Amino acid sequence: MSNYEKLFTPLQIGSITVKNRYAVGPMGGRHFIYNSMGAYSENGIDYWVELARGGFGLIVTGSNVANLTVDPFDPANGNPNPATHPGFFGHGARTVLERVHDYGGRMFLQISMGPGRMRDGKSCSAIPKYKEPDKLTDELTKEEIETKIADMIKLAKLAKGWGYDGVEIHGMHWGYLLDQFAMAYTNHRTDEYGGDLDGRLTVHRKIIQGIKAACGRDFPVSMRMCMKTFMAGYNKSTLTGENEVGRSIEEAVEIAKRFESYGVDMLNVNTGTYDTFYYCVGPYYMPKGYNIQFARQVKRAVSIPVFVAGKMDDPEMCERAIADGSIDGVTLARASLADSHYPEKVYMGKEDSIRPCIACTNCIETNLAGGVPLCSVNPAAMHELIYGVSKAPVSKKVLIIGGGVAGMEAARTCKLRGHDVELYEASGKLGGHLIEAGSHPFKDGIAALNRWYQRELAELGVKVNLNCPMDADKIKALRPDAVILAVGSTHFMPKIPGIDHYKTAGCYDVLMKNVKPGKKVVVVGGGMTGCELAYDLAAYEHCDVTLVEALDSVMSSGPVVPKAVKTMLLDLLDHYNVKIMAGNAIAAVNDEGAVIRSMASGTETTLEADTVVMAIGLRPRGNMTAELAGSGIQVYTTGDALQVGNIRTCVSGAYEIARNI
Repeated sequence: MSNYEKLFTPLQIGSITVKNRYAVGPMGGRHFIYNSMGAYSENGIDYWVELARGGFGLIVTGSNVANLTVDPFDPANGNPNPATHPGFFGHGARTVLERVHDYGGRMFLQISMGPGRMRDGKSCSAIPKYKEPDKLTDELTKEEIETKIADMIKLAKLAKGWGYDGVEIHGMHWGYLLDQFAMAYTNHRTDEYGGDLDGRLTVHRKIIQGIKAACGRDFPVSMRMCMKTFMAGYNKSTLTGENEVGRSIEEAVEIAKRFESYGVDMLNVNTGTYDTFYYCVGPYYMPKGYNIQFARQVKRAVSIPVFVAGKMDDPEMCERAIADGSIDGVTLARASLADSHYPEKVYMGKEDSIRPCIACTNCIETNLAGGVPLCSVNPAAMHELIYGVSKAPVSKKVLIIGGGVAGMEAARTCKLRGHDVELYEASGKLGGHLIEAGSHPFKDGIAALNRWYQRELAELGVKVNLNCPMDADKIKALRPDAVILAVGSTHFMPKIPGIDHYKTAGCYDVLMKNVKPGKKVVVVGGGMTGCELAYDLAAYEHCDVTLVEALDSVMSSGPVVPKAVKTMLLDLLDHYNVKIMAGNAIAAVNDEGAVIRSMASGTETTLEADTVVMAIGLRPRGNMTAELAGSGIQVYTTGDALQVGNIRTCVSGAYEIARNI
């Protein structure tokens, strides 16, 4: 604890004391956490309690069900609602709260005025819809606004009655309805709910003061708030923050001061809107703690606690930020999915045992697509009760062939099941494609994941055999009960003239620094590997890069690339002047460089290049399923050996197989 004294110092939020400075950020998960009536399911109860058991001082509920108001004007708010069945919801809530309190945790219910333009709802003004920008939203009438305000106050009063320690007002961030009311860019009203800043904050003031009047001054109210939108327009981001049309940090400071004067007890701050989504949910490319610089300015202007979200999963960074007065607390959302015992491990001095969040943003992508946040590194996240690991009734001898991420996950889970596990890896290192992916300077989370797996296998006592290529006969000779083939994939090299030219290089060799590229580089292949390599070479190696892709656009094939990752990477490629030539295939490599052929016309063009890097994709390695048939051994194939995917598909596939052996 001596290393993190500030992180584990209690904090006063209004009338309550929170035991430490770690808060769980609000997330979705309606299909895992709630039942059809909108109450907590047994799995949901277990999920919240596990976070409290894992050491979080404050838990803020997610934003998909148990925060939506009774709202006849907003069809987008049609989820099951606790306010429509208060007795039913209250029973589960009281059960959760009692158990969370047993661990010394506190819990706020998040309440929302709605999404507005973000999800086809009515807004403060007739403005472009997010998903259909050529169409305008319907404008809320004054009566509808006041009904929404009354519903917010009603739900806060119910929350107090159920026993919540406070409420958090949702929607003053990510561009939701309260954000739309607050911004001059989106609020064009001429009545009391528009005009200058005070007018645009009338809704917020009435909600805050109404909750305080209904629930008492000692009932804590937090505000989820965006400090800077990074909007260059509707559905248009600004990577650097220039040409801001939404909220500046200077205006956010003024808003924060007003919120404190209205009665808010805590600010839970971040940046971005759906229009600038990679600031809402920082992907790999965003530095850790990227919002601290803005939170510091807000903190200086108010006396209430300020918690900040946005890649805050670095205890040393957070300890410094609290110590120097930049922030008061840390909000972790994605990192709490990856490891629900994050604070406990920090407190115990076991930071190396924290399963790292890799900032892939897959959890947000899957949540928005269907209310199911799927964590790439923790397949059981949010549904541990029904998808956790239990001891096997019979211990078996299990061989894992392949030491990439799928093989390591399979070995880890089989060992947790109580099996006798041995892992065989043909090369001299564990990690597979994690090694090359983690070599990017902006993907330290991938390298950390590789280290975590290796530590886990060592801690569990899994026998690892390196430099041991295996075949069917060797496997049979060891007489296992089961074998999991996780032999992975290899980089594809096209059969074209010049594939052996001295200017030609494979992406693996460039990534691993076996080949130093020249000044002018052509990267062939516009999938994630090619796009990230192009960004790396342009930004960090200062190369002049052209990216060639046969399809009509980059990152358009293979596993779906999450929105935050794709949009930020495209903006970074543009920022670093990477020329993208979609609709062109590589035809040859010669002394001049790369010969590319138009997919539309067949016309060939030569691009001058010092190095031509092939990043066309991966192909599954051949496995031994046919040779092992009839051997009496259970045989499973997983990871890229089954179908080339990504870290999430490899980990979840291996976990699914291993937990059932």
